[in-house]
Amino acid sequence: MPPPEIVTKPLLHGIQTLRGIFAVLVVCHHMGVHSARHWTHDWLGGIFNDSTFRVDFFFVLSGFVLWAAHRSDAGAPAATRLFLRRRFWRLYPLLIALSLFKVLLLCVVPGRDINFTQVFCSLLALPQSSFPLIVSAWTLSFEMYFMVLLALCLALPRQWVLQTLLALVALLAIAGVLLDIRPSISGAGFFTHPFILEFAAGVVVAECIRQRHSQLWGMLGCGLALLGLIFSAFQHDWLSDQPVIWQKLFWAAVFALGIGGMVLWERSCAVECWWLRDHWYLGRASYSIFLSHGIVLMAFFDSLNPQLLGSNPYLINLFFLLVVAVAVLFGLVVYRWVERPLTRWCKSLGRVSPGIQRTPAPQIPLS
Repeated sequence: MPPPEIVTKPLLHGIQTLRGIFAVLVVCHHMGVHSARHWTHDWLGGIFNDSTFRVDFFFVLSGFVLWAAHRSDAGAPAATRLFLRRRFWRLYPLLIALSLFKVLLLCVVPGRDINFTQVFCSLLALPQSSFPLIVSAWTLSFEMYFMVLLALCLALPRQWVLQTLLALVALLAIAGVLLDIRPSISGAGFFTHPFILEFAAGVVVAECIRQRHSQLWGMLGCGLALLGLIFSAFQHDWLSDQPVIWQKLFWAAVFALGIGGMVLWERSCAVECWWLRDHWYLGRASYSIFLSHGIVLMAFFDSLNPQLLGSNPYLINLFFLLVVAVAVLFGLVVYRWVERPLTRWCKSLGRVSPGIQRTPAPQIPLS
């Protein structure tokens, strides 16, 4: 039996730190896309422009956190309703606040139109054929979708919850392949999108390593995940040519190994000896960074003339790096002055219960 401090550690610092790292990588990805689109410049050689593996990480992590935190709620319909309420009040307030702020910005920016259908769908994180007002929030539609699937399964008898959830996810993904439904962010392709396999991978790894610890297996899992990332960097074109379902299965395996390995490794260490920590609050602020950075990028690219920096690629690269830093700092400000007050306000209204969590679980807010 491991020491009590290993099993009941209230916060998994490694996972929290990874959240911050991947949130910054999302900002870098969008900077690369914006610089190529608006300034026809490949920022840092275009290394951040391709692949969606950054959001793939968050999908696997969400499945891991949801199952680790709410596995004990299986078979309790009342707990299931509370689970949905807590998750909705965790994700929606900041999304609504930033979406309304984006609407105000669009009202004062010349040449920008406001589509009220898009506004409505964006506020509720509903699937839509175009990107929402907060572009990166398209992932929240999948987040809500999987949360509903999980909630429905949690209401079943405890012994059937995990099997039913995994079978349902597999049937949806297989149906998408057999019926030749193209994966998309709306329509039938939304419900059968292989992204749900990544959520399921997070659930599986959370169940497999429940209350386990092993430095050796943890380091092995992290090492295999790192090899997967290196392989994808050198074989990016080959990986991109594969069917979407195989791409998502690849990333599901890579990040499940990485997340599971990181947790096993950290649990094997004494709290004071763990080396990977969220020193700059990037992990805790990752949801704010994830949702708010697009506003900063929009402001820069709408207000600045590319000719101001001339044609020196090094100067342009340095300037864009500064913009990324500003976007991250803006996310930290949003976390401190918007997300945290909104969370406290929701709790003060009694909307979010202190919790029904009955087994040790990583207390990590969802991204």
